[in-house]
Amino acid sequence: MKKSYIWGVLFVVVVVVLSVSVAFWIINKNDKETYSNIVEDRREESTKDTDLSWVDGIHADMLDDWKSGDKTFDERLVQEVMLDITHQKLDTHVKEGSMEITPKRIDNLMQIAEEEKAVFFKSETYLDILKSWKENDFSTVEDDHKLLHSLYDR
Repeated sequence: MKKSYIWGVLFVVVVVVLSVSVAFWIINKNDKETYSNIVEDRREESTKDTDLSWVDGIHADMLDDWKSGDKTFDERLVQEVMLDITHQKLDTHVKEGSMEITPKRIDNLMQIAEEEKAVFFKSETYLDILKSWKENDFSTVEDDHKLLHSLYDR
């Protein structure tokens, strides 16, 4: 009787150990799959274009949707948008008010400044700045920022 009792207990222990091992193996496998799915999702997100206009999305959307003939941008708004763009290039930890620099935005600003030459007081100044930005020349962005800021504060 003692021998069968020992074999019975041993059998139950082996079954419990095997069950627990299999359960941990399944959980570990599912965790690895979930982790790899999360990593893959993040990898896909990181390869997408990042929108840096998270603070000034309204003006970014207005500028992106602007078409010739629209009268939505006055000179002060052009100054503000250009200032927002300079914030992306300035060496500062605070990027509040930043707007992503895109070729389309630069082109739209150039077209606005060109079309409003008769109305804007500093149209040529904006065009000079925008031309250098269009050529990816941001060597004077700090000076551009100061100039735009002084014009905006008037």
